[in-house]
Amino acid sequence: MSVMQSVIEKRRFRSAGLVLVALWTVGFIGVSSAPLSRGDDPVFSGPQPGEKLTPLKLRGVYDDVAGQEFDAIADAEGKPTLLVFVHKLTRPGLGLARGLTNYAQTLKEPPSYSAIVWLNDDKAEAEAYLTRARPSLNLKVPVGISIDGAEGPGAYGLNRNVELTVLIANDNKVLANFALIQPSMTDGVKIAGEFAKALGKTPPTAEELQKAAYPGRAMNMRRRPNAGRK
Repeated sequence: MSVMQSVIEKRRFRSAGLVLVALWTVGFIGVSSAPLSRGDDPVFSGPQPGEKLTPLKLRGVYDDVAGQEFDAIADAEGKPTLLVFVHKLTRPGLGLARGLTNYAQTLKEPPSYSAIVWLNDDKAEAEAYLTRARPSLNLKVPVGISIDGAEGPGAYGLNRNVELTVLIANDNKVLANFALIQPSMTDGVKIAGEFAKALGKTPPTAEELQKAAYPGRAMNMRRRPNAGRK
């Protein structure tokens, strides 16, 4: 091999090496930045503000609708509506769901509608759990299991990676949407405020919402001073 050929081969090797390094670097940056970009994206679940609510078929669990299919949107009749979709349940999530719906029940005028939508692929198991746990769940509004399973109705575009999806609507049109990965009572103040606004009411305080979520605690606190008396 001549000196000139040797020089050319070395240049080719060096260029190929630089290309490989560049490709590896781009790939590394792409892989490492992807989770960061996903983490920065907002979380969406369910119809967004301005969108119309489509039929929501549920299998009732308690009282008059137990074992019967009903359409929560038809039952709402266009009134101010609060819907809590339960993708999975934790104590904070249950407290928030109960606080919001119990609060909604206290608002008698103008008429409104609220319901809890349970999302589970095993509807029989979900019904058995809800029936067994009714005393501890202490839910006062209609509770229904989505007949469409854990994903809910396809038209709703629910995100099963969140814990709760809360919709506030009026005239069957979404006014506010809350997709909660880690729900807390702090979220409840804002959500209840949006529902109160739809009804032309004064938003509840954090204390009022806390009492609605845990009514038994307030009762126990009132009874404690007399507990030690004879």
